[in-house]
Amino acid sequence: MNQKHRETLDSCCEKIIPKINIIRLWPKLLENKVFNRDDVNISRWKKNLTEEATIRDIYLTIKTRGPCAFNRFLESLKQSSHGDLADILEGRKTTLFNNDEQRDINHTEITKDNNMKEQTYIETEEGPQGDFFRNIQVLEEPLQISVRKATSFLDDAAYENVQTYPMRSKPRGLVLIITNIDYAHPDKEPRTSAIYDELNLKQLFEQMGFHVFSFCNLTAQEMLNEIKEFSKHKDLRKVDSCFVIISSHGNISTQYEITEIEGVEKHNLDTIQSRKTILCVDILSYFTAENCPHLAGKPKVFIFQLCRGTKKQKSVKEPRYTTDISNFQQPLDEMIHFRRNNREMLRSYEDMLLVYATLPGYVAFRDTITGSWFIQILCEVFMKYAHKAHLQDLLNMVDERLKIQRTNGGECQTLTVTSIGFNKHCYLNPGLFQQT
Repeated sequence: MNQKHRETLDSCCEKIIPKINIIRLWPKLLENKVFNRDDVNISRWKKNLTEEATIRDIYLTIKTRGPCAFNRFLESLKQSSHGDLADILEGRKTTLFNNDEQRDINHTEITKDNNMKEQTYIETEEGPQGDFFRNIQVLEEPLQISVRKATSFLDDAAYENVQTYPMRSKPRGLVLIITNIDYAHPDKEPRTSAIYDELNLKQLFEQMGFHVFSFCNLTAQEMLNEIKEFSKHKDLRKVDSCFVIISSHGNISTQYEITEIEGVEKHNLDTIQSRKTILCVDILSYFTAENCPHLAGKPKVFIFQLCRGTKKQKSVKEPRYTTDISNFQQPLDEMIHFRRNNREMLRSYEDMLLVYATLPGYVAFRDTITGSWFIQILCEVFMKYAHKAHLQDLLNMVDERLKIQRTNGGECQTLTVTSIGFNKHCYLNPGLFQQT
């Protein structure tokens, strides 16, 4: 940056800094490359983005960002409703206000916007992270988790005939995450990018106030063992909810025609694991009121990121997307039905919500760099909106975002949600706890 532009920034500093609405300006500074997204200062600035000291530091740092930074800063000001500030820097205007009334109006507007802080910053930031779900197939980095915390409890009944689940405990609930990544079988592709599903889910629920248990690369029997142990955890009596989240290869059971989860096979010198899959519906039996009395009457949410069949669009050359299904399975009919005894069994279950990444009979897509479409979008929606929307509406938002996603061949993915006696609204109230 030339000396004249440096001196202009310095001389106008005290006039301009108090009038900057950083919530509006910051996305444009990134979009116009005044700052690169990997700038070493950004993580520090974002902690107190709306404080005047931070805005001053950002403003003065522009002088060190190269010969084009001044003009790019002017363009950013103009694009973010700061045209009057750009006029001052260009010498076309010497004062911002003609009278005290205008000053008060603008000050009120700036204060209102700045008070939105983290929520507004996350939701309006333009570029790849700002609209993650729209750019998931071209991004080179996974989602970064930053949960908007609730400021008031939303567990009062909003409708006369629809109650809400109490969600005030600390921790809010227990979460079991199982992520299978390293498949050694030649017909099963390693799910390398699924590590970001595990990391982001863990950060998401921890930031929301849950206690998380996370496991990777389990056989089918090991999965059942961990699920059973989790269902008997003594702390379940102290919390208001539980989540069980499984990210793995999956398919349709050829024997029962229902969704199954494929464990990671582990070989030893003498034996090979005999059990290779578990049925999704079998997991539910561990959480009935009879088998898990600590969770009776509490919301129990089961989330499955896995394929439920083989139906998919024809592959393209070296696609960015892949699927969570084994290659050797044969296609089944589109309509998949539970066995009659399972359907009857599930009727007696209560307060359970089953969330599948895709339709029965279809594949679930996973980006080879950023992780699965469904899990990454779920994390984005929950971190932005869980402070003001109940669980079913959050899942509706996830499906709306999934609708935008298409592979190169035009194939898409549809979320499937099954309610089993889950007849109340469930607000997660992230980061907010009952005072004792």
